[in-house]
Amino acid sequence: MRRLAVLLTVSSLVWLPAAWAGETATPGPSPSGGSGLAAKYPGDEGLGKDPAVIFAENFEGSDFSKWDDSDPNKPPEVQLVSDKDRVHSGKQAAQLQVEPGKGVGGDLTKLFMPGYDQVYARWYCRFAPDFDQGNLMHFVHLAGLKNRWELGKSGEKPNGDDRFSTGLEPWRNWGRHPADPPVLIERGQWYCMEMMVKCNTVGQADGEQAFWIDGQLKGRYPAIRWRTVPDLKVNCLWVLLYIHENKQTNSACFDDVVVAKDYIGPLVPATAKEPPAPAQ
Repeated sequence: MRRLAVLLTVSSLVWLPAAWAGETATPGPSPSGGSGLAAKYPGDEGLGKDPAVIFAENFEGSDFSKWDDSDPNKPPEVQLVSDKDRVHSGKQAAQLQVEPGKGVGGDLTKLFMPGYDQVYARWYCRFAPDFDQGNLMHFVHLAGLKNRWELGKSGEKPNGDDRFSTGLEPWRNWGRHPADPPVLIERGQWYCMEMMVKCNTVGQADGEQAFWIDGQLKGRYPAIRWRTVPDLKVNCLWVLLYIHENKQTNSACFDDVVVAKDYIGPLVPATAKEPPAPAQ
């Protein structure tokens, strides 16, 4: 199995004063404590009904009606797949694809207005065995939006009352805040990825973000100033595949997506008798 030569990074798109008082990841216990919501629901059965869960999608339906895209059913950019290698659990998963010569491929957007001050998002993903992220790429984001059309404004400085977003993204060498040590992942292999964004108190740089791979905390970044008004909250999950200078067909599969107010953690096999140990 070939290693995907990338850094898995947490990248802030907020350019406000004191946005980054510290840039070093400090692994420790999960911000929520405990082993996560998924530990209580083997196979994720019933997880979507937990009061802490905002959104859950296992792609076992016939379409993408749970999402808020205006036209999510647009193969080959976005499609349901069912062959064994491209499904993590159940019978189906979602595949996002970028065609040669195009930068923007498939995307899925879930809005949960007005939002929350702290949000966790967990998903399983698998990059195709021949995946090439090009010069740089964009992947999965959590965002705070005044309205849904605030997404994708690359190069425009947020005002602090309109939007913020951050992405967990595989990049080669471009990125301000890579994990230390770097997180290297394999093509053709399923991974459980989770990220957390905690809003700052208005007027203070006390926001946070963190990410986990397969239940292990790999990066935690404090002292972030996301916003300048209290009603701008985390209210959007954006799953996308954008590859700059894309020269071939590239695809990635997603499954078992959960957004919650508490740490979620990896899916526990339905036959498991005991929950996994807490993330460290």
